[in-house]
Amino acid sequence: MTKLWIYLSMIWAQPIVPLSRVVYYNDGRIYWTREILLPLFQKVFSVKLPAYAYPWSVLPQPDYRIIRWRVSPDTFHKWTPTQTFEDLASFLASHLGSPSWIGYLAGNEIEEVQGIIENANSDGSLILRRANGELFWIPGKLLQYGRTDGNSPRRQAHPAWRLIVETDTILPAARLSIVGWDSLRPWEAYHLLQLSSPTRANLITFAKLPGFPEDADPIEIYLIQADSLLRGAWHLPLQKIHQGRENTLTLIQSHLPYSEIHRASLPDLVDSLDPFRISQWRGWAERALQVLNTEKVPLPYGIVQLLDESGLPIAQSILPFTSPGNTGYIPLAYNPLLQLRLQETEIRREKAKDPLTGPKITLVGTLRVQNNSAKEVRLLIEKPVTGQPVPDKLGFARASPLPERRGPNPRYLLQWELLLRAGATEVIEYAYELFLPSSK
Repeated sequence: MTKLWIYLSMIWAQPIVPLSRVVYYNDGRIYWTREILLPLFQKVFSVKLPAYAYPWSVLPQPDYRIIRWRVSPDTFHKWTPTQTFEDLASFLASHLGSPSWIGYLAGNEIEEVQGIIENANSDGSLILRRANGELFWIPGKLLQYGRTDGNSPRRQAHPAWRLIVETDTILPAARLSIVGWDSLRPWEAYHLLQLSSPTRANLITFAKLPGFPEDADPIEIYLIQADSLLRGAWHLPLQKIHQGRENTLTLIQSHLPYSEIHRASLPDLVDSLDPFRISQWRGWAERALQVLNTEKVPLPYGIVQLLDESGLPIAQSILPFTSPGNTGYIPLAYNPLLQLRLQETEIRREKAKDPLTGPKITLVGTLRVQNNSAKEVRLLIEKPVTGQPVPDKLGFARASPLPERRGPNPRYLLQWELLLRAGATEVIEYAYELFLPSSK
């Protein structure tokens, strides 16, 4: 892990602890690590953390022991080249440390005082340090105007935490590591997929991160994309993050095999188990590209812009989360010339042997596929079923168990893959069994 060491010599200065690592989840959660190396290490010291959320923990170190630590709200000021101000107080607060000329009301007259802006308090009052070292306090209600040296840089206040740590060390220097959770808008992935030949395509995947509340250079980033079934992680070392604006990072560059295919995702026709009810379905197949992930990392879910060999846009679609070695399908458009009709029929109902289980039903499905186009198509059909497929009545279908259940029944995914000649019609039959809920 890359560490950004900041050497400071004065404990009262409350040095800013920089980011060294961010673990960024796709739901917007951020787990961050901040590290700093402090010289002239004391038993009690203070640092600032420019974070919105409360720090979670100070990590233990092998060369000293942390006795106790505490935090309190604070702010830190960052130089900024341009800034607009709503009132005089915010203008003066942004010029801490600048030579200034302040006009204030003294009786019925306005007097002017010159000095360095030492502090701008939350109640609007101001403290100046005059040339002789004297501190001069001006109540906010008496302030009339203020001007600063035209070359004075502006500083903007940002939320922070002041961390005070007590240790048992007398080392001349030691490392401090602090971790915590924060949240921003979720990160997103988007892809550019350019076809380079009839079988190969160039893929560039970008990660789009929302604006951070601070600049960070360089830091280590881990991006996590997860849902109930899938989880992927990507490591981006030494990344520069810019404050306040969207950051786009290159995540993956690859040369992948692809092919054109038609897909049909059929529904589970069992509408209800209690009372038992089945339906019918009619629809079309969808033209798609299947992309084989030959990388060692997964391809994240995201919008994909499809380009032809000259770089012109063809279509925009979605690339699903695709694990290494697996195939991701990019849907393009429905083909009305490739029609499908599906229906299921109950052919047997018998009493179950288990008294706690309802009757067992055998269903036969009939799928009719008609290719009305003038060319041969490759077709992949997927259909979930509620129940147990009958092995010797599936034809050339593949049956894969699904992780969920429905009532007392498992769930399976049936898959067929076939070449359908121009003008041809194919009829596919299958059978499966399911149990209804017990009436007792």
